[in-house]
This record gives sequence, C-alpha cells and structure tokens, in this order.
Amino acid sequence: MLVMLLSFIPYYFIFNDNSSDSAWTLLLMWIPAFAAIIMRLYYKEGLFKGISWNPIKDWKWLFIAVFVPLIIEVSTLLLTIFFDAAELKEGFISLENGNVSIKGVSMIFGAATQPWYVFIGNYLLSYFIGALLYSLVFALGEEYGWRGYLQQKWAPKNNIKGFIIIGIIWGLWHLPAILQGHNYPEYPILGGFILMPILCTLFSIVFGIAMNRKNVIWIAIVFHGALNISSDVSNTAFIETSINRPINDFIWTTLWLLTALIFWFKIKKKTTHTSS
Repeated sequence: MLVMLLSFIPYYFIFNDNSSDSAWTLLLMWIPAFAAIIMRLYYKEGLFKGISWNPIKDWKWLFIAVFVPLIIEVSTLLLTIFFDAAELKEGFISLENGNVSIKGVSMIFGAATQPWYVFIGNYLLSYFIGALLYSLVFALGEEYGWRGYLQQKWAPKNNIKGFIIIGIIWGLWHLPAILQGHNYPEYPILGGFILMPILCTLFSIVFGIAMNRKNVIWIAIVFHGALNISSDVSNTAFIETSINRPINDFIWTTLWLLTALIFWFKIKKKTTHTSS
C-alpha cells in the first residue's frame, strides 16, 4: 500500500507529461526502494538486513542473470521471424565473407563491418556493460523493494504462493503506465490487468529463486536490468508496423514460462534430494 501511495507522485507527473518515457519514470522505479526503507526504519530493522551485497558470493549467477534474458529475447526474435510475425529492418544486419555489420546498435568498439568473432565479443561485452549500468541506475530501486524487502517477508524459502502474490502486486503496479500505452499499446486493458501480472509473476519466480540461493541482491538487480536492456533487441531489429504483437508477446511469455518452470523444478528437485 505504501508503494502504491508513493507512486501517485511520479505517476501524476508522468500523466501530465503524457508520456510513459517521462523522466519521472526514474523516480517511479525507485519508489519500491523508498517504501522498503521507510518500513525498515519504522520497524527498526537494518537497511541491509538479510541481504548480501557481495557479488563475488554468487558471481556465476551474475552471468546467468545477464545472459538468460538475452537468450530469451534472441530466441523470441528468431521464432517471431520463423512464424512470419514480423519483418527485419532492411540492412539491420549484414553478413558477407565472414564479416558482420549491424545498424541501430551502439557497441563499445563500434558497429561497423568487422570479423564475426570480433563482432560477437564486441556485442556481448557491450550488452554486458549496458545491462550492469542500467541495473545500477534503474533496476536497483525496484529490486531493493520487491526482492530485497517484500520477498524476505513473503517468500524467503521459495514459497510459490509468496512469489505469485509479489508478482501480481508488481504487475498491477505497472497498470497506470500500461493504460497510458506502455508495454501493450495495442491492448492496454488486457496487458495491464492480465498479461503484465502474469509476466511479473514469472519474473518473480525466476528472480526470486535465483536470489534466494545466497540472498545476493545483485542477482535480482542484474536479472531485472538485463531483462529491460535485452527487450531493445526486437525493438531495434523489427519494422514496427510489421510486428504481430499477439504472436510476439505469446512467444516471449511462453519462453519466460518455460524458464520459470525450469527454475522451479530445479529447486524442488534440490529440496527433495536434501530432504532424503
């Protein structure tokens, strides 16, 4: 309730700007952190109670958190093309004699024509650094609140009911922005009330299980940042007017559902082995 109340402030200015890309969106993404800090101070808890900030403690999962969203996004792009549900922009990517060039993408060592092995390293390094920077500026605020505080109360031991409730609340928190045209401009009602809560529930399961391994908050933060950064892959590659949104959204959501199921059954299998 505190998150929702505080969110009225940035949402008011976002609606006044008539744009979900308003600068006030940055403040909105930090509202869950502000609410969590207020709650911790009110109950006289340490601001970092139960949270590990040491990335080395679970460094392998940092790479998983960075690249799982990218794999899902690229798979969605390829499947969307396979099902003829979108068209690539002309000249978006070109391959000739083992050399690759790409348009509309910023990379550390440039996006001009380069050998494929240089291109892959350049692209992955650029994406990795971009995901980390985005995570620090944007995703940190949300994840400190949702995973760093609320998950500790409702799903500290991978409680599926807790993950689902957090996911639904998180999804509905996006409702005003979605009704304004963000995320699901073609069907904002369906997107805001149904699709976003479903997606956030899947994210809640994946991010939550990954973080709960050693309570390293950076895992959830980087997962969230990489998710948002990787979504630009399709936005950059596809001709906007050619995208069949229902098919594209269905593919992306299904791949995240499969990821959530893999994470869930993996943790259940581990729990069963530990009990036996």
